[in-house]
Amino acid sequence: MIKHPIYTNEESKFIDEYCHHTLNYPETTLMGMAAVSVFHANEDLWSTAEEIWIVCGTGGNGGDGYALAQILFQEGQNVRIFSYEKPKRKDSLFYAEQCIRAGIPIHSFEDLETWEEKKEADSILLVDAILGTGFTPPLKKEILSVIEWINSSDLFFYKLSLDTASGFIAHKPDSIFIEADSIEELGTRKWENLGYSVDNKIIPRYYESIGFPVRSLTETKSFSNRFYWEKCNWEEIPELIARKPNSYKYTSGSSIFFGGEEGMQGAILLSQSAFQNLGGGISKVFTPSQVTRDLILQSDPSRMVSFGDGTDMESDPVFLKTKTIVVGPGTKTYLEFLKKLKLREDQTLVLDAGAIPGPTDTIPKGNVILTPHVGEFERLTGVKALTVQEAYPVAMEFCKKNNVSLLYKSHISLFVTSSGDSYVWESPNPRLATMGTGDLLVGVLARFLSLGFENTEAMYYTLSFLEGVREMQEPYPTAGEMLQFLVRKL
Repeated sequence: MIKHPIYTNEESKFIDEYCHHTLNYPETTLMGMAAVSVFHANEDLWSTAEEIWIVCGTGGNGGDGYALAQILFQEGQNVRIFSYEKPKRKDSLFYAEQCIRAGIPIHSFEDLETWEEKKEADSILLVDAILGTGFTPPLKKEILSVIEWINSSDLFFYKLSLDTASGFIAHKPDSIFIEADSIEELGTRKWENLGYSVDNKIIPRYYESIGFPVRSLTETKSFSNRFYWEKCNWEEIPELIARKPNSYKYTSGSSIFFGGEEGMQGAILLSQSAFQNLGGGISKVFTPSQVTRDLILQSDPSRMVSFGDGTDMESDPVFLKTKTIVVGPGTKTYLEFLKKLKLREDQTLVLDAGAIPGPTDTIPKGNVILTPHVGEFERLTGVKALTVQEAYPVAMEFCKKNNVSLLYKSHISLFVTSSGDSYVWESPNPRLATMGTGDLLVGVLARFLSLGFENTEAMYYTLSFLEGVREMQEPYPTAGEMLQFLVRKL
């Protein structure tokens, strides 16, 4: 499982102060290391520019811009600086004075439009070093005006932001910010940057290490157990789910599925099919619909299916042996039997779709994973959260209170555990934005859980597995077609 820590602005500030006051880093050290890292990470980009303009604010972000300008100038690049005001920090002022001594042209923001008249369209590479993640809105009038001018100008063939796009606020989609082509995150991966997009496209962010002691500092002040998931190599997955030579139906993985109300038979069929087609040894469907039961038996008489409301599930021989139960695909409301369901310590219950409880519903005790999309998350918690930053505190409180794990499903997803860890999956895949993909997800998840992976690992491999549909040729595949493609790909 590939994960990287994500830090809030406050946590990043704590680490910065720790470096200066406890580790005795000189004030200019980290700023210089940031500039060197950005320079080397973008050497190919610099070489494409006739001229590089760096717009600098008065804080630490502006200081990074001055430090980068000094390196670029000494390495032969044609650099020009536009500053808001004189730097307010000593380390920023140090690098600004170095730029003055080197003879790098420094202008005010008011000069930008004048210089625009002297340059051709698509001739300038812009480096945005105006504001960091810690700015306090609203934007000052002068800065807002500059950001709007930069976004509308045809002068820039590429815009690179240092640490964050100036003005970006994740939970305020209507905010005005630099429409950068990429972001260089310095020292820490930034929680506030998650979801940064332009024209509904997630913009790439690149992380540059500058010597922060992110591995050493694990106390609450400096790290709140937020992680960023990097998808695994898809070629690793077939080995993970392959059956062992000496396996039999239960050791190959077993699962129970409940759902498929009349008119929604396809949901439970898809979930169970995903489990079986990925190597599951034995599975059984419980459904409240006789139509669903008959359809399953007609399509494949070898499938195990039982008609009922779920109250007799606990006495079923398969339930007594299986460790994975999925409830919800193809259901509309929270099910009465869940309020009294008793799980063994070795069992995991996945609640999806209609089985996502409301605020007053009783959640079974034990190892439970909920998989709500944005609308179901609102039904569950009473809070409408459109970003992971908005969902995080609500999901964290809910999971700790109810001792459950939860996957908040959106174009960027968030997995929160009962122990307080959280993981972000920032890989928007428009192919998965179609009917049935939630049913597919829980079927795949059940397969990984049945193999003995704990909740976090199972969710990570499930999301990584579903990334395989990016290779499909069909422009708008159905969830069933996705499953067929993934099985062939295995």
